[in-house]
Amino acid sequence: MSPRRRIALSLLVAVGGAVGLVGAEMAARWAPSHARSYMVGDPVLHHRPRVNDARKVVGVEYRTNSLGLRDREYAVPKPPGVFRILMLGDSFTEGGGLLAEDTIPKQLEAQLNARCERTFEVVNAGVASYSPILEYLLLKTVGLTLQPDLVILEFDMTDLKDDLIRTATAKFDARGRPVAVPPDLRREPALLMPPIRKPRWLRVLDPVEAWLGRSKVYYDFRRSPYGERLLGSLKLTPERLEQLGLIGNVQYDYGAPTRDVEGPQEREAWARSERYLVDIRDLAWTQRISFVLVINPHAHQVSALESPVGRFREGVGPGLYTSDRPFRRLEHFGRSKDIPVINPLRLLRERTAVERPLFKHDDIHHTPAGARVVAEAVWHGLAQRGSIPCRD
Repeated sequence: MSPRRRIALSLLVAVGGAVGLVGAEMAARWAPSHARSYMVGDPVLHHRPRVNDARKVVGVEYRTNSLGLRDREYAVPKPPGVFRILMLGDSFTEGGGLLAEDTIPKQLEAQLNARCERTFEVVNAGVASYSPILEYLLLKTVGLTLQPDLVILEFDMTDLKDDLIRTATAKFDARGRPVAVPPDLRREPALLMPPIRKPRWLRVLDPVEAWLGRSKVYYDFRRSPYGERLLGSLKLTPERLEQLGLIGNVQYDYGAPTRDVEGPQEREAWARSERYLVDIRDLAWTQRISFVLVINPHAHQVSALESPVGRFREGVGPGLYTSDRPFRRLEHFGRSKDIPVINPLRLLRERTAVERPLFKHDDIHHTPAGARVVAEAVWHGLAQRGSIPCRD
């Protein structure tokens, strides 16, 4: 073969390979925008449940209304004499793996109507993987149409990580408030994918790894069995977090905010999420709606015996995490911003000794009993603070 023909053939192979990679990348990015079957991608809310849907999710019935909320339909305008509460949150509020009547919002509704003379409605506006930035947008686009008298936000410790990821792809107005969080199948996996374990002298390749990480094809390869064997598992167990030096890193460590020592990025992450909470408060207040913050303690903050398998799957080691850093931070934030804060931690720790399990064995979410205890703590907190027309 002549040199000219050899060069031409090499160029053809190179161009063909490049075209193939580009095509694969485009195909990967045009794939469905959300892995959960009951969710769809949304240009403003990132993702949301399908509207008027009914199916099994985590083995239980999951139904949504015409607004895409896991709840029944609600009358608008709101009927006279009804005190309506909109409860925002993530999968803990939504009720991952629980029947609708066993979720925190519905158990709170049942307790309020059993103890108070007035009629209460508690709307379940929890959506899996939501955090304050998306909860602000959900309140703005959907929640206010229901004319709530009170907005409750159940703050989850993983909200710091979720807000970090969502902010990277968000769009903001001139005042710095979010207007949309479109899904980004290239940027998000790159932010979530742990770095490759490598010797110190090879860390000069970190920029190359970061550049590759923005490719959906590369991410799909990393997730494949061959990719995990070659470059390391993407599952961040406690041991792997330690191997990679990621303990306390909000971007990767599920339990980072619950540890004794503040980790890298944590202060910035708290400030980011708190800014979105203030946006939610301000939006509610402009409509003369009260706003209350509820802290959601995790299993490893409640008991050393709760959710032994579930916590390990999230990279949290054994034992009771006794640090009160996140609770003190949120309570101080509430006092400084005139936001009532309810902390169910004490009641959960008391009840776990006699009603365990309050969290599922192999899943970090509540059992029906755990959701009931949280609902009880919220009911007492609302009544004691005068946030509802009913006394404890």
